[in-house]
Amino acid sequence: MTVVPPGGGEVVGDAPDRRVEILCEVDFVHATWTRMGPLRDGADLHVHREHTDVFYVLEGSLGLKLADGEAVVGPGTFVRVPPMVAHGFRNADSSELRYLNFHAPGTGFADYMRGLGRGERVPFDQEPPPSSGVRPSSEIMMVGGGVTVGGLSLADVNVYEDAFAVYVLEGADAGTWAQGASVSGSRFVVVTAP
Repeated sequence: MTVVPPGGGEVVGDAPDRRVEILCEVDFVHATWTRMGPLRDGADLHVHREHTDVFYVLEGSLGLKLADGEAVVGPGTFVRVPPMVAHGFRNADSSELRYLNFHAPGTGFADYMRGLGRGERVPFDQEPPPSSGVRPSSEIMMVGGGVTVGGLSLADVNVYEDAFAVYVLEGADAGTWAQGASVSGSRFVVVTAP
C-alpha cells in the first residue's frame, strides 16, 4: 500500500520554474508529476525505441513538439506517443503547466530522472530521432477519456474499482497518488495494470 500526498513524491528536480516528483516505479509503468513555469522548454525532439510515453495534462497548455510542427493540448487530455515517434514538449502558455507522465513499460525512466537531477547521464531508452525508421506523428493519440498501452489502461473517471493506482483529480484527497489504498475524491486518473 502506497499513498503519496500532494508534494510528497520523490523530488528529482526542484527549481522555481520546474519541479518533478516520482510517484510510481514498477516494471510495467513509471509515473511522475511535473510542474513547469510559464513558457518553459521541456525536451527536444527524441524517440523511445522500447516504450510508450503518455502525458496527462492537469493544468495549463502542453506544447507537444512534433517532427512536422507542434500541437497544444489542455487539461483533461491524454497524449499517447508510441515507440519510434519523434516528440518533445514544452509549456506552451504564460501560465503554469502541470502534468502526469507515464512511461510504459518503465525501462529505467525513474533512474534517468534521478540522474538528470544530479547532473549525471544515466542510460535510458531515449535518443535523438534517427535519419530513418521513425514512425509518423499521426500515430500520436491526443484524447480525453483514456488510453491503453498493451494491457495497461489509463482513464479519467468519476468512480473506480480494482485499480492498480489512482491519482485524485478532484475531491478531498485531490493531488494524491495511491496504490492499493482507499482515497476520497470525485474524479480520478485510474491506472489499471496488465
